Amino acid sequence: MKRRFLPRRTLSASTMMETITASVVFMIIFVLAMDTLTRLVVNGNEDSDSLLIETDMNKCRRRICQSTLVPGVETYEYDWGQMVVEITAYKDKEDIYQIEMIATTDKHREIRFRFLEANE
Repeated sequence: MKRRFLPRRTLSASTMMETITASVVFMIIFVLAMDTLTRLVVNGNEDSDSLLIETDMNKCRRRICQSTLVPGVETYEYDWGQMVVEITAYKDKEDIYQIEMIATTDKHREIRFRFLEANE
């Protein structure tokens, strides 16, 4: 059986000028990315407010699901505003409840969340 040899190819080395040019391009991209990230963090206060509200809504939802459900309206006060939780019977079912959570911020922004929960 004949042995086949692959032709050897040599890679030419990069010159110093190509290396410096690539380093400058990477540095410019890094500086632009950091500047953009800084601007997003500074101007993104509303997003952090939404995250706080969503976190508090999830905590409240977990607390509601772990307790025995009783129809009614409850109001919870937070640093960002208040949350009203309304529990009603779902379509005349005895053990299924519709829970509506309405979070209202101090800036009069409203977020609603509805879900069904069964009383076990």
